[in-house]
Amino acid sequence: MTTSPARSLHTASLLDGEIVEESDLGSMRRVTADNLPILNRLSIKRVLLNPGAMRTPHWHANANELTYCVSGTALVSILDSGSKFSTFIVTAGQMFHAESGSLHHIENIGDDVAEFIIAFRNERPEDFGFGATLGAFSDAVLGNTYDLPSADFAKIRRSTRDHKLAARIGDPVVPAAAHFNDPHKFDVEAQSRD
Repeated sequence: MTTSPARSLHTASLLDGEIVEESDLGSMRRVTADNLPILNRLSIKRVLLNPGAMRTPHWHANANELTYCVSGTALVSILDSGSKFSTFIVTAGQMFHAESGSLHHIENIGDDVAEFIIAFRNERPEDFGFGATLGAFSDAVLGNTYDLPSADFAKIRRSTRDHKLAARIGDPVVPAAAHFNDPHKFDVEAQSRD
């Protein structure tokens, strides 16, 4: 006879976590204090990106992010709050850090599914999508910001809906600098090699 395990106040399955987004591009599931009330200044997310998919540019206003690559190959781009741009490649066993307020994206540039486990330093991290943010600005505001006629922005399709996953069009473009070391990136698994 099998019995189902009793639900604990101290455990939750990330595989069965709350669905944030799920499509043919991949999936995002999370465990926050809403699902596991014992969490304090911590939450976790699992992101699966199918080949050619990306986690769209976004930032977290209330949480630093630490991301571990379980499998796959991805291009990560980060625009720090100090206006410093970094781009680098992560593979299985590597991790990276994105400071709160840093605009960042993750793009699967490999042929296999890329899987990430992401820890946040907040029990309820806030996501702000770059595309949705632009969609909230009027043509006049964008024109004034970029010193262009507002009519130039009327032609651009914008929405305030936050698309967390998107498809890349064409082959990945990997800048040469992405192959160099970056202070955001840390090779965890290399630490255990002889």
